Amino acid sequence: MTRRNISDAISNISNRYIEEAADFQIGKKGVRKHFIMRRAVAAAATIMLVFTMSVPALAAADYEPAYNLLYKVSPTIAQKLKPVRMSCEDNGIKFEVISAYVEGSEAKIFISAQDIDGDKIDETTDLFDSYSINTPFDCSSSCENISYDTKTKTATFLISISQWNEQDIIGEKITFRVREMLSNKQEYDMVLSDLDMNNISTAPETVTPTHIFGGSGTNYSEVENNFRALKATGILYSPVEGVDITAMGYVDGDLHIQVRYENVLKTDNHGYIYFQNNEGEKITCNANVEFSTDSEYQERYVEYIYDLSDIELAEYDAYGYFVTSDTLITGNWSVTFPLEMVSP
Repeated sequence: MTRRNISDAISNISNRYIEEAADFQIGKKGVRKHFIMRRAVAAAATIMLVFTMSVPALAAADYEPAYNLLYKVSPTIAQKLKPVRMSCEDNGIKFEVISAYVEGSEAKIFISAQDIDGDKIDETTDLFDSYSINTPFDCSSSCENISYDTKTKTATFLISISQWNEQDIIGEKITFRVREMLSNKQEYDMVLSDLDMNNISTAPETVTPTHIFGGSGTNYSEVENNFRALKATGILYSPVEGVDITAMGYVDGDLHIQVRYENVLKTDNHGYIYFQNNEGEKITCNANVEFSTDSEYQERYVEYIYDLSDIELAEYDAYGYFVTSDTLITGNWSVTFPLEMVSP
């Protein structure tokens, strides 16, 4: 990339991106500071530094992906990413490892997924936690959807993978794999206007789950040990397709609301229920538990548990936040590249 290209690129950077880069350089990443950017030499030098440090690491990449990387990922990540440009195809989807770096127990992999023969991929596409790298140790990982190009039908993602116990990622090669993707995701945040909160059982029938998959919340650990689920009483209310409220009741003084998320192994349908009054004050659950009651673990439920002590529930409306999907894409995408290409 020439100095002229860099100069032209900087002239097109919006104030928002300049602010973000400047915030990072002065040690305030994650804290947005709003100010008017003056054409000071120091500010221009800061942006020039970030951009020029990012470009060599991605010299093999096209201009546009490198330009987008500057604004879509942390400048520190952009500085370390090294070109890979290796791809594979399956089920009409082309996966490409654009760039990556591996350092100690951490790997960052910037990839793209392009639909080459249909319309399966869109701006909502995610990798459904089905990605991995070859490693003999347990890992934690995350996937960030960076962008979607409607013209090329290409989605880009940043994958972050960390070895537990800080074990180094070792070997001569690294293999990145993906098995599934979800698309056509819909997001809802809505009042549950047809949910009758005046007809909640004070003595509901309960059952023992066949399996508890997990949960969260401040009281989850104490709830899990003695958890008995509400017995499903049929569909009380279906706020959106694929989401059914199947039971409500008070157990040991706490309100339990049970939701069945349809076909979660293929849709990843999920969400939560909360309460809000006219002043905007919210009540969220103290714990939620995901479980099954059938031997095949196919029927998945989540039970939300609320401590309503000193709360007048009649002053609140019930709300639901839900995410659903109806397009599961399966395949066997695998890219292997030499570790020395991306190691420091």
